[in-house]
Amino acid sequence: MYAPTAATTTTASAKTTMNDTVKMFLISLIVAVLVQLFLGPQVMKMNGMVPAGQVMPVQQLPPPTAQAPIQEPAAQEPQPIPAPDYRGITAKKARSLANAQGIVIIEDEQRDAADKRPGEILEQLPPPGTILQTREIRVVVAKGKDDVRIPTVVGKTLEEATSELEALGFEVPEPIPQDSNKTPGTVLDQEPKANSRMATGSDVKLTIASLPMIEVPKLTGKYQRSAKKLLQEAGLEPGKVRRQEHAEHGSGYILRQDPAAGDKVPFGTEVNLVVVAPN
Repeated sequence: MYAPTAATTTTASAKTTMNDTVKMFLISLIVAVLVQLFLGPQVMKMNGMVPAGQVMPVQQLPPPTAQAPIQEPAAQEPQPIPAPDYRGITAKKARSLANAQGIVIIEDEQRDAADKRPGEILEQLPPPGTILQTREIRVVVAKGKDDVRIPTVVGKTLEEATSELEALGFEVPEPIPQDSNKTPGTVLDQEPKANSRMATGSDVKLTIASLPMIEVPKLTGKYQRSAKKLLQEAGLEPGKVRRQEHAEHGSGYILRQDPAAGDKVPFGTEVNLVVVAPN
């Protein structure tokens, strides 16, 4: 009887191992092909890829929605306020004051009032303190005259002239200042001239004296002592003095001034100087 040798046993074992490896390789290959066939398209879809030969459907975008028109914010209505008291002043002055609050003064009627100035407000509706539903106040004013002589107010103070003219029913706008050696506030001129005749409510313009503007003298190039004298003669005052080293000019020499020479300034203005410091 034939007995297998050790070499024969080793060869048979090797063949069995190789056959098992081939089988495992074939099984793995088949599984890989099946996975590719059945699961490949799903994986590609998840990754946003399109298999060869297929066309990815176009994604339908939602139709654009109509944009709502931009609405401008509604204008805020003015808040109700109590009616100011305009009685006792002229309608012209009342309009000037009311304009700042957006109130309109409407003159409804004129009445004879011997003890009142022409144009003075006698009554108003709504009454003072009433909450205004609209920004309108209707007034009744003292009846004026069509032919009133304008008095002479030149030489009087602005306060005296204004009081006299307003008592006759005239209006006095902001006065015009003019340089003069007279007392500030003195009336230098009036327009229309004295003894002219005008309707009440007309403007009488006044020119009044004001402090004269002084031209600043040239101080640069001079020395501090002489500059002080020039300022006093001009009606100005020495201001702050700042000292600065300088190789060419001696102590007290004026290098700069503020205000500059030729500027017009009020009486008593201080002029600041930059002078050369002592050596």
